[in-house]
Amino acid sequence: MANGSPWSNLSVVSNAPSAVRTSIVKALVRVRRNVEQANIPALTDAYQKMQARSEPDNRSWMYWSEYHGFNRNDCWHHNGVGGQQFNYDLFLPWHRAYLLYFERVAAAENKDAILPWWDWTSPLSHQVGLPPAFTAGPANGPLRSGPVPPALRANPPRTTRNQLRPSALPGKAAVDNIVNNLTTFEDFSNQLQNVHDQVHGWVRGDMGQIASSAFDPIFWSHHCMIDRLWYLWQVKHGVDNIPPSYLNRTLAPWALTVKDVLDIRRLGYSYGASRVRVPADQFSAVALAGAQPS
Repeated sequence: MANGSPWSNLSVVSNAPSAVRTSIVKALVRVRRNVEQANIPALTDAYQKMQARSEPDNRSWMYWSEYHGFNRNDCWHHNGVGGQQFNYDLFLPWHRAYLLYFERVAAAENKDAILPWWDWTSPLSHQVGLPPAFTAGPANGPLRSGPVPPALRANPPRTTRNQLRPSALPGKAAVDNIVNNLTTFEDFSNQLQNVHDQVHGWVRGDMGQIASSAFDPIFWSHHCMIDRLWYLWQVKHGVDNIPPSYLNRTLAPWALTVKDVLDIRRLGYSYGASRVRVPADQFSAVALAGAQPS
């Protein structure tokens, strides 16, 4: 592996499916963009190829979606995972790792496929709701729906949605308040999860259920937005602004720990068109050293 690779010190390489190890090792920093600016043809192609693969194939849509809900239930949500409750919450780092793996699988199908983030606070979202790219075309289009395992249900065989009115999506002012004014990781994570839950409930259909939400293609762009907001919060409040007791906790089922995923630059990606305003007297040396808006 070449020196300076963002993957050089991460176990994610050796634990990735063999089909995507090469793309991980060779990866340069990939820029995740707003869905309105993303390479939608490449994303569509990658999703279509993943969705065409059989459920047991570790490059398939269903294989990776199952980690979240049915039938593995590995996702963290409000201090809980797999029906158990804990006195700590790995929601944000767990989903960051999850997106990382999923994105590399997509990139193995199309090297230009990069996860885009859906800004549900934007004026366009508050006019039309779901991104047009994710609602256009046939009902079985790879961005409009995803396959679900027959063991989950036989009919319908693909995900469905039933979105509420666009104006019911979270507003920019409320989200800016969470990013700018909550200074502890626990408070930030809890409040951001509440907004996260609101969007899942707004989409309704399969997105409204933990068991089936990750099978819907919009899930990945929704969680990209959540991850982006954590990144922006880190820019202002510090990359390492997290309880020390969290750092060595493993993000099962992967051999990554919380400290492995704190700095997205080490993970080989950044967020395009990401800006956060920080007053001059609030700049933190830790924040500036750990994350730079792109």
